[in-house]
Amino acid sequence: MRILIVEDDAMNVELFEAALEADHDVVVERDGPAGEARALAERFDLILLDIHLPKRTGIDVCRNLRARGVDIPIVALSASVLPDEVARTKDAGFAHFWSKPIAPADLRAAVTSVAHPPTPQSAPRHRRDQAGGAVTG
Repeated sequence: MRILIVEDDAMNVELFEAALEADHDVVVERDGPAGEARALAERFDLILLDIHLPKRTGIDVCRNLRARGVDIPIVALSASVLPDEVARTKDAGFAHFWSKPIAPADLRAAVTSVAHPPTPQSAPRHRRDQAGGAVTG
């Protein structure tokens, strides 16, 4: 999978690259305008986008990408987990919100879950019993 990481913190970039490079093609940009331009110029399967970036926020970058027709998963990354902040990411068009710091194993698992979401066949099916109650199975 080809992943664009837009993150300005050097330690986070190092952690993300170390966690993902073995299994994925990872490209890094360090500010909002550069990340937005790269996302529009090249094909990616996933974008990991910090919310608090220099020059342009991740919220604005995501809105701009969605307005330009980018429909791949874009994941918000932030240490700010206040409900209003999380709600703003959903309103901007982010597919997911992941809080930082994130452990390497958790990052790999989260990327895998976005890359391979459950299919309708693997998701639990619900049916109604004769009394009208929901039954899983």
